Order: sequence, then C-alpha cells, then structure tokens
Amino acid sequence: MDPWSQMLISAVATVAPRVVSVTAVDPRKQQAAVGTGFCVDGRHVLTHSPLYTPGDSLSVMFHDGQRFEAEVAAADALYYLALLRLRGEVSLPPPDLIPPADLRPGLVVAALGNQFGMECGVTLGVVSAPDRTIYRPERFPVDGLVLTDAAIHLGNIGGPLITLEGALAGINGIPYGNGLNLCVNASVVMRLVAQMLRYGRATHPWLGFSGQTEVVPPAMALLLELPVRRGIAVADVAPGGPGERAGVRPFDMVVRLDDKPVDTLGAVRQGLAGYRPGESAVLTVLRGSELRALEMPVEEMPRLAASPWTDA
Repeated sequence: MDPWSQMLISAVATVAPRVVSVTAVDPRKQQAAVGTGFCVDGRHVLTHSPLYTPGDSLSVMFHDGQRFEAEVAAADALYYLALLRLRGEVSLPPPDLIPPADLRPGLVVAALGNQFGMECGVTLGVVSAPDRTIYRPERFPVDGLVLTDAAIHLGNIGGPLITLEGALAGINGIPYGNGLNLCVNASVVMRLVAQMLRYGRATHPWLGFSGQTEVVPPAMALLLELPVRRGIAVADVAPGGPGERAGVRPFDMVVRLDDKPVDTLGAVRQGLAGYRPGESAVLTVLRGSELRALEMPVEEMPRLAASPWTDA
C-alpha cells in the first residue's frame, strides 16, 4: 500500500471513535433526521444545529455501537453549531489540534462523516485558505473559516476536518461554491466550545468601524519601530458603535490588538472574541505620525439572529 493511503487510513482510524451519528426524532410528526457530530470530550458532542429543531428527542451513537440520549447544552447562532450533552460518558482523550501556524494553503485534509447514520466516510482535499471571512445575508461577518475542496455534503456536515496525522483542523460546515467548501477553523471551534461550556454562549463582537488592509509606509514603520508592515486603514466609523466610543477615527491605521499585530478586521474580531461583553482590549492605531493606544470595548453583534435552540 502506498504511504499516502497508509497515513490517511491511520488518521481516520485515530479520529473515527469521535465521529458519531446524531439522530433527532420529532415526536409530533414522527419524523427523524440523522446527522454527524464530533465528540469534543467524554460528555459533549458538537454538531450542526440547523439539522434539528427544539423539542426533538436526541440520541448519539458511537462507532462501537454505544448509544446515549442527549440534550442541547448550548448553541451558537453565528456558526450554526450545537453542543450536545450526553446522558452518560465515554472514555476518550482530548482531541489533537493542528498548530495554527501549520494550517496553511496546500495542506492535505480529509473530511469525515457518518453518511446517513452509516459507517464513517471520508473525502479528501487540500486547504485553499485557512482563515477567511464571509458575510451572511444579514451582513453578519463569520470569521475563521477554512476553505477546502474536500467534499462537504449533508452526510458529513458537523463532522471533523482532519490532517493526515489525525489532528483536528476544523468542523465541516457547508458547501460554498466553485468546488470549495467551508469549515470552521479548529482554534475557533475550541474557543466556542470553551465559552459555551463556561458561559452558555460564545462571544461574537462587532467593531463599529470598517476598513481594508494596507501597507504601513516603510519610513513610518522604521521611525516608530513598528513590528508590523501592514495594518487596517479605517474608512468609516459607525455613530454610537464600539469603535467610536474607543476613539477610532477615519484614516486611522489599526496595527495591534493588545500585543498582537493585526491586519484584517477579522483578526481584530477574533482577538476580541476571547473576551466577554463588557470587558475591553487595547487597540493601537497609527494616527498621522503618532501611535495611540485606545480602549476598545467588547460588545456583542447587534441583531444577531437567535439559534433555534436558544429558547429551547
């Protein structure tokens, strides 16, 4: 057998015990929906929330035949993910995660899923882009998305996207277009899970300003000893928004959030997402020839549509 196939088969065997079938039965209509989930610890499974509706009876089946009833512990309305709590416990070590620096274009990845409740299936592809932002029809930005040509379909949405070493690269999202598909970056997934377990919901901040990536003038970067060569040129600041309250102005160039360089709006939002609403972070902007440190408040996206599980 060729080495590539051996690596893939070994990776699938490593991760398959975490890939589960989730069945939702509507007791009123006597209808059932079957999807894929990924076990993040001994008691919790992450899955795709739109496949199910509040009031459904949920059960989770593992590859070895173990079956548990489950309930919704929390849900995320932005990424369409539901975290299920098992009425029981399995013995599994923490999942291996790909180091963020290793998630790069060209990385070979595989999407796993239990198609229609059957044995774990696999599709293969490469990472086209590791950290993209798309906008939902309501204009909500969704950051930290992996673009891949590994096939995503109804059978593996909610399942894991893995490397050939068996490390988690993301959670399978939805078909996108032109042969590319969307997955949620593993680092974003684990942040969502940690916040949902601790607080019942994840943080999704908004900025209240817009802009685009531009190169910092080399002479200015040298003069100010900036550790970055790119930043976000602010084009517009929304009245009454967090950016305006922080003191952000049009034509500012955002270069850092706390101690981390940032050069996209998505990077700023992802940095703020590690905080809770009501807290603040330090946003460093280049204004003219001067660096200014601004206190950026963390606020939830206004009008974020509730998940169907929120009121369950």
